Amino acid sequence: MRRYLFSDFENITVCGTYDVVVIGAGMAGLYCALKLSPSLSVALVTKGGFDIGSSWLAQGGIAAVTKEDDCFEDHIQNTLTAGAGHCDEKAVEVLVKEGPSDIKELIEMGVPFDKDENGEIIVTREGGHNRSRILHCGGDATGRLMTKRLGEVVSERDNIDVLFNTYFVDVITDKNGVCGVVVNDGEKNSVILSRNVVVSTGAIGQLYKYTTNPQYSTGDGIAACVRAGAVTKDMEFVQFHPTALAVGAEDGRMFLISEAVRGEGGVLKNKFDEPFMYNKHSLRDLAPRDIVTRHILAELEKTDDEFLYLDVSGMEEEFFKKRFPTIYEKCKSEGINVPHDKIPVRPTQHYHMGGVKTDLHARCGVSGLYACGEVACTGVQGANRLASNSTLECLVFGRRAAEQVNRDFRPCKDYDFTLPKTEKYTKPCPPEAEIDADIAEMKKLMSKNVGALRKMEKMESALVQLREIEEKYKDCNFTTQKHYWLWNAVTNSIIITEKAIARKESLGSHYIVK
Repeated sequence: MRRYLFSDFENITVCGTYDVVVIGAGMAGLYCALKLSPSLSVALVTKGGFDIGSSWLAQGGIAAVTKEDDCFEDHIQNTLTAGAGHCDEKAVEVLVKEGPSDIKELIEMGVPFDKDENGEIIVTREGGHNRSRILHCGGDATGRLMTKRLGEVVSERDNIDVLFNTYFVDVITDKNGVCGVVVNDGEKNSVILSRNVVVSTGAIGQLYKYTTNPQYSTGDGIAACVRAGAVTKDMEFVQFHPTALAVGAEDGRMFLISEAVRGEGGVLKNKFDEPFMYNKHSLRDLAPRDIVTRHILAELEKTDDEFLYLDVSGMEEEFFKKRFPTIYEKCKSEGINVPHDKIPVRPTQHYHMGGVKTDLHARCGVSGLYACGEVACTGVQGANRLASNSTLECLVFGRRAAEQVNRDFRPCKDYDFTLPKTEKYTKPCPPEAEIDADIAEMKKLMSKNVGALRKMEKMESALVQLREIEEKYKDCNFTTQKHYWLWNAVTNSIIITEKAIARKESLGSHYIVK
């Protein structure tokens, strides 16, 4: 594997030195930055603005025990059950028991969780939960409002510089561990020096032809951490959300119909208007996502259809409009008269349980390197994520990353620094049209062969073809962000496929069709 994506350290410039660099401006990165000591100088690096990531798009809410009729034991057990017994139980315990204090912090920061007429925070229920414990903002705008508020607070901090429109290329290491990062402003690469780097770049949705993830979810953080010496865990576990809107996809990103819609009474039906989940699982439409997804795919195969329906006619229009304003407006824009019309839905890639392996303090095994959010594999999600646990994980382990940096801070002045030597790559990259064709082919291979239903022989065939793409580019001189994205995508696709082939039996979201 290439150690670095580029070969121009001789001509690269150092653009700054910071005590800590945080890569990614979703919930995990923003909350981590806020929890770092105010005495530390922090660079927060983001590809665009605060509104480009999966955190901004999160609809359903955040799961936490905040009501007297709920308990830690139930939330823990629901998480372990959804994770198909593959979760790290200690990590789950940390998530569930520490989460409520982070919710309290958000409330004190002014995050506008929805409240009833008595001023009490409203909670709802989603798939896999045995009771209502999902807090939400703006009905179905939880991610947007949480991220917006965290971004506002970050922008007020004198010790945090936000570097917008800055692409993360690589982690630099020397004999003492992390010593900086390489970033790209769209024209040139430069180095930010730091002995403490937190990667919170999101996940891998854009490896697939259809996903609910934004265009920036390209797995860059995972690939960069692997090049720096970190290892991955559970990469084969890719979650497919049962209910993406089957029309109106934009740039390959499908609009999500939140699980909370089923939590409020939405019912899945086939084209014959039959509620087919009633005899499939004790939780019916609120069974864990991997189970619902597989039953939908089986139903679609049986009826030879591209999508089925979510019936929301049991809700009054005013209730639906207030509870799910974003979904309401999107459906209306596509000519779907909710709640009177049924919503056409189908499964699509949504979340990645795997990622960079971390301990309970977000450490990656490389001195000074941390990971949190969806890029990390803490062990919380197991083989299948429980609904709305991911937003809580961003907070709990983003904070834990910051606390560990504060405890184990590595000042730049304590180490000599010399830019490392890099291997020279001189082979020119193919034309952009050819690169686009190879990216499309990779997405097609992943979608058809390493999706929600997997056949061993098809995955093995896909791996051969992915390695052919890798071989084609391995000696190329990468000079643009598209070049970097292509290589990161191929790297992650190969790891996911290799791990999926290695796991011979079905578990959670990894489902082998014999």
